[in-house]
Amino acid sequence: MKYPALITNKAKLTENIHTINKFCNDHLKKYCAVTKCFCANPEIVDVYYKAGVREFADARIPNLKRINYPDVARWLLRLPMLSEIEDVVKYSDISLNSEVKIVAALSEAALKLGKKHKIILMIDVGDLREGVLAENAVETAGEMLKYEGIELYGIGVNFNCFGGIIPNVENVSIVTEKAREIAEKYGIDIPVISGGNSGSMHLLTDQTMPSEVNYLRLGEVVFFGRETSYQQLIENMHEDIFRLEVEIIELQKKPSMPIGEAGLNALGEKVTFIDKGDMLRAIVACGRQDVYMDKITPLDEKIEILGQSSDHMIIDVTHSDKKYEVGDAISFSISYASLLSLSTSEYIYKLYE
Repeated sequence: MKYPALITNKAKLTENIHTINKFCNDHLKKYCAVTKCFCANPEIVDVYYKAGVREFADARIPNLKRINYPDVARWLLRLPMLSEIEDVVKYSDISLNSEVKIVAALSEAALKLGKKHKIILMIDVGDLREGVLAENAVETAGEMLKYEGIELYGIGVNFNCFGGIIPNVENVSIVTEKAREIAEKYGIDIPVISGGNSGSMHLLTDQTMPSEVNYLRLGEVVFFGRETSYQQLIENMHEDIFRLEVEIIELQKKPSMPIGEAGLNALGEKVTFIDKGDMLRAIVACGRQDVYMDKITPLDEKIEILGQSSDHMIIDVTHSDKKYEVGDAISFSISYASLLSLSTSEYIYKLYE
């Protein structure tokens, strides 16, 4: 066993994927599997593929390059950069867009490569991340349709990510109405109406999702079993697919208060301490460079994370029922945010069970 390690339970992940597959099929919806949270790790992508998933979405081109099955569709989730346009067309089949200038560049690159690149026009209905405002959507779609190298494949919307705005019938219906207006004005078919991400799952579970919505972009709900607007657990879903294990490299009784004149710590922070007397303190080999301590939770409920430096985490194990020793592992449950950073860190071993 090598530490620190991000451990994935592939059997539980497979069960979650099958549950989501059935749930979406039962509600006549499709989804693309969002892979950015685990950097499109081939071991995990393969679990999706074997479970029947054939559409994958990521925010970064290097991750999309890792998804090289011949029969899958690849979505670029982050709006394309002008500096990466040719790679966008090479390595993604579909991209989310809001800028006519970018679409013009995509068209030029697609024609040069002998391809037709599909785009999703994103509409912003309040979260204030990507997308044109609803009142500009029909006109913007018309401008994008002028370019031969692209196909206006769908209309999309994002929620929960920047402003934390929760999807509901009213704001999702704005998007479906604009899709209808665009289709009627320009005499085109719009195959995809993407009604959001894992935060939109509650509209499916309570059966209030507008019927015109036929696609979702799902990541977190598959990994952690919860829709992300209200954090409700989806029936028959696992929430413990991933865990972090770290190794104790020092275990000593020390005061709870630092000794001497206090300034800023190594990360430029002013830290305050509470005097709890002497405590048994474990140092583990995992620091802020790998994960933020407020995004992980010890599975041993009687221990407490005291703090971090760039390479170390200090933990109070005084009251634990377990007698820890140097070399022992401490396990943590993780969140979406910590999965993202742990997957990105090259210093974290990626293990599977």
